[in-house]
Amino acid sequence: MATAAKPPAPKESAFVTSFMWVIDILFLWGTHEKSEKVRKWLESWKMDPLFLSTIFIIVVGLVAAVMDAGAVRAMFMATIALSPVWLPLFLVVFLWVSWVDYVRLLFWFSQGTVLLEVQLPPEVTKSPVAMETFLTTLHNTGGEGTFVDRFWLGKYRPVWALEIASNGGKIGFYIHLRKAWRNIVEARLYGLFPEAKVTEVDDYAAKLPFNLTEYDMWGAEFNKLGPQALPIKSYIDYGLDRDPKEEFKIDPIANILELLASISEGEYFWMQIILKGHRGESEWYGIKTAGDDAFKKGATAEIEKSMADAAKRAQKVIDEYKIEQGRMVTMTKNEQLRIEQIERSMAKLVFDCGVRVLYIAKKEKFNGINIGATVNFFGAFRGQDTTREYNNIMPTRGVSIFDYAWQDFHDIRHRILKRNLFFQYKHRAYFYVPYDQVPVYLTTEELATLWHFPSSGIVTPGLNRVSSRRSEAPLNLPI
Repeated sequence: MATAAKPPAPKESAFVTSFMWVIDILFLWGTHEKSEKVRKWLESWKMDPLFLSTIFIIVVGLVAAVMDAGAVRAMFMATIALSPVWLPLFLVVFLWVSWVDYVRLLFWFSQGTVLLEVQLPPEVTKSPVAMETFLTTLHNTGGEGTFVDRFWLGKYRPVWALEIASNGGKIGFYIHLRKAWRNIVEARLYGLFPEAKVTEVDDYAAKLPFNLTEYDMWGAEFNKLGPQALPIKSYIDYGLDRDPKEEFKIDPIANILELLASISEGEYFWMQIILKGHRGESEWYGIKTAGDDAFKKGATAEIEKSMADAAKRAQKVIDEYKIEQGRMVTMTKNEQLRIEQIERSMAKLVFDCGVRVLYIAKKEKFNGINIGATVNFFGAFRGQDTTREYNNIMPTRGVSIFDYAWQDFHDIRHRILKRNLFFQYKHRAYFYVPYDQVPVYLTTEELATLWHFPSSGIVTPGLNRVSSRRSEAPLNLPI
């Protein structure tokens, strides 16, 4: 008796086959070893992931349309049919975001701002501790407390900018702030540095007629490479908090000032730190969202990781050599110091910051060596101590160096990046729309290390100091 033939297996549609092929490719990229090889190969050719992803999606869509046009048409029709569900949600989100962007821009431009130049005292005998004390004045998180303030009025907390600028080798210290805060800031500065001179000046960035026909520029935005709670090598690590004698002081800011003083007429070297008080809560376009403090959460995670690594290492030794657990020292000196540094940072006031450095020069004077100097602008704060780990501040965004023609057709991307970076520096734009960037978290200690008045022992040419000491007139002076 003949057996009945088995029915043929159902044939997968071409669309399903192509979709499974895409999944296989994504899974291949998800494996560590193979994905690393693909990534390194792409990086060697400087392939832009966003560009490649767009091309990949278009190709997959075209292949699916050719192989199974009916399935693609059905998916398109299903999207149209479900539009009463997703389209209102999309419009609500779009209008909400657009409105908050609009009112915040209005609030931004309604706030009068000033640029104050701080002429350094002829003698600076105080350590950066005095500057850290001043910076606590800038830690203000008010002004956006209610939903009406954030959503309807577009208010946000004060944003400041601490700057050191060299224009043709002449170095100035600047503070960019709202006009309403001027009197308070001046009073705090004079209280700590009575010999300084604070004056309102025209914006040096606005006075520069920057254009890519006459000028060239290289610049970058910086961030910490390690955990945000791990500090840079600060003035405390250099021993400046102990007010040593001038001949024994090693001030890392001297490296920056010497670099800024080395340029000549027609060259400009600017450093800018934009900051606002850290609130420790998340926000999405005026809506406060639940979430832990990113800074403290990262710090806690780092401490727990160090302790867990030490515990695993100790347990391995215990199991291998049968050592009594109570007699084991589980943490190395380096790990203990790392935790101490993180805990010291957690005890300080924290700012959300954006750090920029620009080098601009007329084309005939542009010195390519200063590109490398910009990349290593904060190199002195990395430290060389083998027993203690410090964080690094290195460029993460900015003007890129394109090696291949397909990266930047006719120099279009390069020119856009330069224009945008100069515009954002000039307008002190880093937070809020449409320039919102991921912040770098810096404590008052770290900020005072990066921006403080150098001692009298630093005789860098071009520093703008008060020419002589000032004193009050005698009380019995006849009028």
